[in-house]
Amino acid sequence: GIYDPARRGDEPPRVVPVGALGDLSTGHFAVIGILAALRHRERTGLGQYVDIAMLDAMVSMTDVVTNLWSLGERPQEGPNGIMNSFRASDGYFAMQVVREKQFETLAELIGAPEWITDERFSSRVGWGRHTDSVIRPQLEAWAARHTRLEVCDLLGRANIPSGPVHTATEVIADPHVAQHHMLVEMPRSDDGPDPVLVPGNPVKLSKVAEGPETRVPWLGEHTDEVLAAELDLSPERLAELRAAGVIG
Repeated sequence: GIYDPARRGDEPPRVVPVGALGDLSTGHFAVIGILAALRHRERTGLGQYVDIAMLDAMVSMTDVVTNLWSLGERPQEGPNGIMNSFRASDGYFAMQVVREKQFETLAELIGAPEWITDERFSSRVGWGRHTDSVIRPQLEAWAARHTRLEVCDLLGRANIPSGPVHTATEVIADPHVAQHHMLVEMPRSDDGPDPVLVPGNPVKLSKVAEGPETRVPWLGEHTDEVLAAELDLSPERLAELRAAGVIG
Protein backbone atom coordinates (compact mmCIF):
# COMPACT_ATOMS: atom_id res chain seq x y z
CA GLY A 1 0.00 0.00 0.00
CA ILE A 2 2.87 2.45 0.44
CA TYR A 3 3.06 2.96 -3.34
CA ASP A 4 -0.65 3.62 -3.81
CA PRO A 5 -0.84 7.31 -2.84
CA ALA A 6 1.43 8.29 -5.74
CA ARG A 7 -0.54 6.44 -8.42
CA ARG A 8 -2.15 8.29 -11.33
CA GLY A 9 -5.23 6.69 -12.84
CA ASP A 10 -4.66 3.14 -14.04
CA GLU A 11 -0.88 3.30 -14.22
CA PRO A 12 1.19 0.74 -12.29
CA PRO A 13 2.12 1.72 -8.72
CA ARG A 14 5.03 4.11 -8.59
CA VAL A 15 7.79 2.34 -6.73
CA VAL A 16 9.10 4.49 -3.90
CA PRO A 17 12.68 3.41 -3.04
CA VAL A 18 12.35 3.29 0.72
CA GLY A 19 14.99 0.61 1.13
CA ALA A 20 14.54 -2.64 3.05
CA LEU A 21 11.68 -1.22 5.09
CA GLY A 22 10.26 -4.59 6.10
CA ASP A 23 13.62 -5.99 7.19
CA LEU A 24 14.78 -2.93 9.11
CA SER A 25 11.50 -2.03 10.81
CA THR A 26 10.90 -5.63 11.89
CA GLY A 27 14.33 -5.70 13.55
CA HIS A 28 13.65 -2.40 15.27
CA PHE A 29 10.31 -3.56 16.64
CA ALA A 30 11.87 -6.84 17.74
CA VAL A 31 14.41 -4.93 19.84
CA ILE A 32 11.66 -2.80 21.38
CA GLY A 33 9.59 -5.89 22.13
CA ILE A 34 12.49 -7.74 23.73
CA LEU A 35 13.43 -4.76 25.90
CA ALA A 36 9.81 -4.32 26.98
CA ALA A 37 9.58 -8.03 27.85
CA LEU A 38 12.77 -7.81 29.89
CA ARG A 39 11.46 -4.85 31.86
CA HIS A 40 8.21 -6.75 32.44
CA ARG A 41 10.21 -9.74 33.70
CA GLU A 42 12.15 -7.50 36.07
CA ARG A 43 8.88 -6.32 37.62
CA THR A 44 6.87 -9.56 37.59
CA GLY A 45 9.42 -12.37 37.32
CA LEU A 46 7.48 -13.73 34.33
CA GLY A 47 8.82 -14.25 30.85
CA GLN A 48 6.71 -14.00 27.71
CA TYR A 49 6.72 -14.75 24.00
CA VAL A 50 7.54 -11.81 21.73
CA ASP A 51 5.75 -12.07 18.38
CA ILE A 52 6.96 -9.72 15.61
CA ALA A 53 5.61 -10.19 12.07
CA MET A 54 7.18 -8.43 9.09
CA LEU A 55 3.76 -7.53 7.66
CA ASP A 56 2.72 -6.02 11.01
CA ALA A 57 5.91 -3.97 11.11
CA MET A 58 5.34 -2.63 7.59
CA VAL A 59 1.71 -1.75 8.34
CA SER A 60 2.93 0.23 11.34
CA MET A 61 5.68 2.02 9.40
CA THR A 62 3.45 2.89 6.43
CA ASP A 63 0.81 4.63 8.46
CA VAL A 64 0.32 7.08 5.58
CA VAL A 65 -1.84 4.42 3.90
CA THR A 66 -4.43 4.27 6.70
CA ASN A 67 -4.09 7.99 7.44
CA LEU A 68 -4.99 8.98 3.87
CA TRP A 69 -7.79 6.43 3.76
CA SER A 70 -9.23 7.90 6.96
CA LEU A 71 -9.10 11.36 5.38
CA GLY A 72 -11.27 10.12 2.52
CA GLU A 73 -8.74 9.27 -0.18
CA ARG A 74 -9.62 6.39 -2.44
CA PRO A 75 -6.92 5.35 -4.95
CA GLN A 76 -9.41 5.03 -7.81
CA GLU A 77 -10.36 8.69 -7.40
CA GLY A 78 -6.81 9.99 -7.56
CA PRO A 79 -4.51 11.61 -4.98
CA ASN A 80 -6.25 13.50 -2.20
CA GLY A 81 -4.07 16.62 -2.13
CA ILE A 82 -0.63 17.51 -3.43
CA MET A 83 2.17 15.17 -2.40
CA ASN A 84 5.00 15.24 -4.89
CA SER A 85 8.43 16.58 -5.75
CA PHE A 86 8.99 19.72 -7.79
CA ARG A 87 12.00 21.35 -9.42
CA ALA A 88 13.75 24.44 -8.03
CA SER A 89 16.81 26.19 -9.47
CA ASP A 90 19.31 23.68 -8.03
CA GLY A 91 17.31 20.46 -7.80
CA TYR A 92 14.07 19.11 -6.38
CA PHE A 93 12.05 19.70 -3.24
CA ALA A 94 9.17 17.67 -1.81
CA MET A 95 5.95 19.35 -0.75
CA GLN A 96 2.68 18.28 0.85
CA VAL A 97 -0.55 20.27 0.67
CA VAL A 98 -3.54 18.47 2.23
CA ARG A 99 -5.46 21.31 3.88
CA GLU A 100 -7.61 24.01 2.26
CA LYS A 101 -5.78 26.82 4.07
CA GLN A 102 -2.45 25.43 2.83
CA PHE A 103 -3.71 25.43 -0.76
CA GLU A 104 -4.96 28.99 -0.48
CA THR A 105 -1.64 30.11 1.02
CA LEU A 106 0.31 28.32 -1.73
CA ALA A 107 -1.77 29.98 -4.43
CA GLU A 108 -1.14 33.43 -2.95
CA LEU A 109 2.55 32.74 -2.37
CA ILE A 110 3.38 31.76 -5.95
CA GLY A 111 1.17 34.38 -7.59
CA ALA A 112 -1.83 32.26 -8.58
CA PRO A 113 -4.71 33.62 -6.43
CA GLU A 114 -7.20 32.67 -9.16
CA TRP A 115 -6.79 29.02 -8.13
CA ILE A 116 -8.75 29.71 -4.95
CA THR A 117 -11.99 30.24 -6.87
CA ASP A 118 -11.21 27.85 -9.73
CA GLU A 119 -13.81 25.06 -9.80
CA ARG A 120 -11.11 22.52 -10.72
CA PHE A 121 -9.53 23.08 -7.31
CA SER A 122 -12.74 23.00 -5.27
CA SER A 123 -11.69 19.69 -3.65
CA ARG A 124 -8.50 18.02 -2.54
CA VAL A 125 -8.99 15.36 -5.21
CA GLY A 126 -9.06 18.19 -7.75
CA TRP A 127 -5.70 19.45 -6.53
CA GLY A 128 -4.23 16.01 -7.07
CA ARG A 129 -5.79 15.49 -10.47
CA HIS A 130 -4.46 18.79 -11.80
CA THR A 131 -1.06 18.79 -10.11
CA ASP A 132 0.98 17.97 -13.21
CA SER A 133 -1.15 19.77 -15.79
CA VAL A 134 -1.79 23.08 -13.99
CA ILE A 135 -0.09 23.39 -10.61
CA ARG A 136 3.36 22.04 -11.49
CA PRO A 137 4.13 24.51 -14.36
CA GLN A 138 3.30 27.61 -12.33
CA LEU A 139 4.82 26.30 -9.11
CA GLU A 140 8.09 25.36 -10.82
CA ALA A 141 8.21 28.70 -12.67
CA TRP A 142 8.09 30.40 -9.26
CA ALA A 143 10.53 27.93 -7.69
CA ALA A 144 13.02 28.38 -10.55
CA ARG A 145 13.89 31.77 -9.01
CA HIS A 146 14.98 30.11 -5.77
CA THR A 147 17.19 27.31 -4.49
CA ARG A 148 15.67 24.26 -2.80
CA LEU A 149 16.48 25.62 0.64
CA GLU A 150 15.06 29.03 -0.20
CA VAL A 151 11.85 27.45 -1.48
CA CYS A 152 11.49 25.30 1.64
CA ASP A 153 12.15 28.31 3.87
CA LEU A 154 9.38 30.28 2.14
CA LEU A 155 6.99 27.35 2.24
CA GLY A 156 7.83 26.67 5.88
CA ARG A 157 7.08 30.26 6.81
CA ALA A 158 3.70 29.74 5.13
CA ASN A 159 3.08 26.57 7.20
CA ILE A 160 3.36 24.30 4.17
CA PRO A 161 5.38 21.10 4.86
CA SER A 162 8.32 20.73 2.50
CA GLY A 163 11.92 19.64 2.34
CA PRO A 164 14.81 19.51 -0.13
CA VAL A 165 15.30 16.27 -2.05
CA HIS A 166 18.97 15.40 -1.67
CA THR A 167 20.97 13.18 -3.98
CA ALA A 168 23.07 10.32 -2.64
CA THR A 169 26.22 12.37 -3.22
CA GLU A 170 24.82 15.24 -1.17
CA VAL A 171 23.82 12.98 1.70
CA ILE A 172 27.27 11.40 1.81
CA ALA A 173 28.89 14.86 1.85
CA ASP A 174 26.46 16.38 4.35
CA PRO A 175 28.31 18.02 7.30
CA HIS A 176 25.62 16.98 9.80
CA VAL A 177 25.95 13.35 8.72
CA ALA A 178 29.71 13.55 9.16
CA GLN A 179 29.50 15.33 12.53
CA HIS A 180 27.17 12.65 13.88
CA HIS A 181 29.28 9.76 12.56
CA MET A 182 26.35 8.48 10.56
CA LEU A 183 28.49 7.01 7.76
CA VAL A 184 31.09 4.42 8.68
CA GLU A 185 33.75 3.11 6.30
CA MET A 186 34.20 -0.63 6.18
CA PRO A 187 37.16 -2.44 4.54
CA ARG A 188 36.40 -4.28 1.33
CA SER A 189 36.99 -7.95 0.59
CA ASP A 190 37.87 -7.07 -3.01
CA ASP A 191 40.11 -4.43 -4.59
CA GLY A 192 37.38 -1.87 -5.30
CA PRO A 193 38.43 1.78 -5.39
CA ASP A 194 35.79 3.15 -3.02
CA PRO A 195 35.22 2.27 0.63
CA VAL A 196 32.05 0.48 1.63
CA LEU A 197 29.87 2.96 3.50
CA VAL A 198 27.31 1.69 6.01
CA PRO A 199 25.01 3.72 8.26
CA GLY A 200 26.35 4.52 11.70
CA ASN A 201 24.43 4.16 14.94
CA PRO A 202 21.59 6.72 15.07
CA VAL A 203 21.23 6.25 18.83
CA LYS A 204 23.58 8.73 20.48
CA LEU A 205 24.19 8.27 24.19
CA SER A 206 25.95 10.94 26.22
CA LYS A 207 27.89 8.37 28.27
CA VAL A 208 28.87 6.10 25.35
CA ALA A 209 31.69 7.02 22.97
CA GLU A 210 31.42 6.77 19.20
CA GLY A 211 33.52 3.91 17.86
CA PRO A 212 36.01 2.60 17.32
CA GLU A 213 34.24 0.82 14.50
CA THR A 214 35.09 -2.71 13.42
CA ARG A 215 34.38 -4.31 10.11
CA VAL A 216 31.54 -6.80 9.61
CA PRO A 217 32.68 -10.45 9.77
CA TRP A 218 33.26 -12.25 6.51
CA LEU A 219 30.96 -15.14 5.71
CA GLY A 220 31.89 -18.11 7.88
CA GLU A 221 34.86 -16.31 9.43
CA HIS A 222 33.99 -17.31 13.00
CA THR A 223 32.34 -20.68 12.35
CA ASP A 224 35.10 -22.75 13.95
CA GLU A 225 35.44 -20.33 16.86
CA VAL A 226 31.71 -20.40 17.65
CA LEU A 227 31.36 -24.18 17.30
CA ALA A 228 34.40 -24.77 19.45
CA ALA A 229 33.11 -22.44 22.18
CA GLU A 230 29.47 -23.52 22.14
CA LEU A 231 29.81 -27.25 21.37
CA ASP A 232 33.31 -27.87 22.71
CA LEU A 233 34.47 -29.34 19.41
CA SER A 234 38.18 -29.94 18.89
CA PRO A 235 40.05 -28.71 15.82
CA GLU A 236 40.28 -32.32 14.64
CA ARG A 237 36.51 -32.84 14.94
CA LEU A 238 35.83 -29.57 13.16
CA ALA A 239 38.14 -30.65 10.34
CA GLU A 240 36.24 -33.94 10.06
CA LEU A 241 32.89 -32.18 9.91
CA ARG A 242 34.17 -29.77 7.29
CA ALA A 243 35.56 -32.63 5.18
CA ALA A 244 32.20 -34.41 5.41
CA GLY A 245 30.36 -31.31 4.23
CA VAL A 246 28.55 -30.77 7.52
CA ILE A 247 30.23 -27.39 7.88
CA GLY A 248 30.16 -25.24 4.77
